[in-house]
Amino acid sequence: MDRRTLLLLPPALLLARAALAHSYKLGAIEIGHPWARPSVTGKAAVFLALANTGRDTDRLTGGSTPIAAEVILRAANGDALDEIDLPPHRPVAFRPGGKYIALLGLKSPLALEDSFPLTLRFAGAGAITVTVMVEDAPGEE
Repeated sequence: MDRRTLLLLPPALLLARAALAHSYKLGAIEIGHPWARPSVTGKAAVFLALANTGRDTDRLTGGSTPIAAEVILRAANGDALDEIDLPPHRPVAFRPGGKYIALLGLKSPLALEDSFPLTLRFAGAGAITVTVMVEDAPGEE
């Protein structure tokens, strides 16, 4: 390997890693890196980050996916939530041990490196379909 290749390798790896992270925007709503762990049962959890860059509070009111019978918003303690407030400039993290999006009645288990569509519905911004990546945890290899 020549010196030039060695010098270009680290930036190329950073760019490749950045390409794996994915985000979406719907009006003032920003959605960061939707992901789920592999599953062995008929249920799974989706994690992501939400931010509202607008002036008014919006609400995540639900979702749907063709791979599961039900999509339910859940609090950290597992209680079902009708909606989740998204106040302006106060990001909300859906993460293991915290809020999450439950998928019930999976049509098949989720395997590492799978991906699937998830439509999120917001009271003000409307609906957007994102791609959820199946991985152990974001950034881990």
